Amino acid sequence: MKKLLITGLSLMALTGSALAQGVGVYGVVGTGGAGVGLNLPVGPALGIRGELASLTESDTYTEDQITYKGDLKLKGNGVFVDFRPFLGTFRLVGGATFGGTSAALNAQATNGSVTIDGQRFDATGNSLRADIKYPSTMPYIGVGWGHGRHNEPGWTFGLDLGVSIGKPKVRLTGSGGLLAQPGAQAAIAAEERKVQDDLNSAKVLPVIKVSVGYQF
Repeated sequence: MKKLLITGLSLMALTGSALAQGVGVYGVVGTGGAGVGLNLPVGPALGIRGELASLTESDTYTEDQITYKGDLKLKGNGVFVDFRPFLGTFRLVGGATFGGTSAALNAQATNGSVTIDGQRFDATGNSLRADIKYPSTMPYIGVGWGHGRHNEPGWTFGLDLGVSIGKPKVRLTGSGGLLAQPGAQAAIAAEERKVQDDLNSAKVLPVIKVSVGYQF
């Protein structure tokens, strides 16, 4: 939260000091949610951008015989540096994303039971929760097209393709009634390791986003 506040205040300060230099404002939507951004062209080849974006969506997921239902919280906050190697619309982009995309999921019972690590447990009045979270700060690399260029006021359009890099972590938590059943704690620990092994291959978070704005 502190990092997001600092980012927001920095963007506000950037706006106030840079309007005379041609700052751009834009709306953005993509895999990190919907939000707003600021663009400051430093020169013909270099620009700095900051974005605040988020989205929460509910869905159902299945992992190793367990069906989970819950909320996925997407975060598209970030600070980016654009480099235009050919002084045109094409950009090489580097930076960092903040906030940590996360998911809070609850296992769904089938016929009053839930299967954990191949073992069936009574789910009546009990719960199994999965919390998944990416790092709060992740390096970002990508390419892009568009956004306002130096000394070119007017409407702007942008497309960005890239990845945020970082390994997500998972934690499985059972309620007291579930944990009291024989073998449940060991099964939950084994299931958590399985899910983490699967998530270890998801060390990059794809990013696709489009934007429309105005360059002053």
